[in-house]
Amino acid sequence: METRVLKASKIGPAAAAREGAKALRAGKLVAFATETVYGVGALATNAAALERLRELKSRPARPFSVHMGQAADAGRYVGRIPSETRRLMGKGWPGPVTILLPTGGALADGRLQKAGLHEVLTSDGVIALRCPDESVARALLSAVKGPVVASSANPARQRSPRDAEEVLDKLNGQIDMLIDSGPTRYGRDSTIVRFDGEELTIVRKGVYSQRILRSLIRRTILFVCTGNTCRSPMAAGLAKRILAERLGCSAGELRGRGIEVQSAGLFAGGGARPTPEAIAAAKARGADIARHRSRKLTAELIRRADVVFCMTDLHVDEARRLVPSAARRIRRLDEGGDITDPIGGGARVYDRTAGRMDKVLGPILDDVLND
Repeated sequence: METRVLKASKIGPAAAAREGAKALRAGKLVAFATETVYGVGALATNAAALERLRELKSRPARPFSVHMGQAADAGRYVGRIPSETRRLMGKGWPGPVTILLPTGGALADGRLQKAGLHEVLTSDGVIALRCPDESVARALLSAVKGPVVASSANPARQRSPRDAEEVLDKLNGQIDMLIDSGPTRYGRDSTIVRFDGEELTIVRKGVYSQRILRSLIRRTILFVCTGNTCRSPMAAGLAKRILAERLGCSAGELRGRGIEVQSAGLFAGGGARPTPEAIAAAKARGADIARHRSRKLTAELIRRADVVFCMTDLHVDEARRLVPSAARRIRRLDEGGDITDPIGGGARVYDRTAGRMDKVLGPILDDVLND
């Protein structure tokens, strides 16, 4: 048997994903690119396909990680997901991190549990979940209704393949299909993590470092305006004051408590100081923003935020355009209406603006802390 090779660039990503999903449903072994390395997958409900994958990887018993097309699919496998893990999933998926989670003795989806898949997918009641950030892989996985398990597309104890040529060199004739999507983005394995209580442990080093992972599980609140010299830095300063009061610490200690408060502007130039009126209005309400320096809003800032508060509907629309997948986390700070730009309006206008933000922030931040 010779492996069938589909070039995504030739037949199109959508067609490649459809063919791959069809092959998986038929019990075939299919290799495909993720953002990290090439993987080879099988349908977990097909015993023959799963056994072939075990033989290929010389893994007679240890389960493979479940690969999902959408982060929300994790709810099919684990019913109770701790808040720290949910934050990592929300900001780190799709992305190069595999998360080990206890199932509590049963899969959340009763149909999967009744099919006897808990024993197939878990080891000592722990399941490995992965949501890759590669368009063909995500479309393929989403098109297969049953759970797809996968491992790197190489024989055991050999280097994980970075491109289709490496896969063919090692596995030609041993797998049924290879979807060639070109070289992988990172060329490194995903980072595997687990949580021991609230403490994150790296089980296997990969693309994400400990520093990046910790930034992803930290509660991050992002305020957005236009130039990042008036409204958003005032809102961030006031939020830090309120949070510090709630937690009984100083604003400077919030990061150590697992909370990050940031601000950015859609059209900000880097390094600009807040306006004097903004500094004065914030100071009058117990917030010090004198050391703030402006920065431009980026997709990465949005991805790492648990919630993004914008001053106007225009800001909301632009932030959602930057990162459509984060749309649910992006909303207007004051649901009652836009908070307009006070620049040029004088001290009284700034004071009214700061007072309005101070009023709406309390209940909002209580919700963030209780999430």
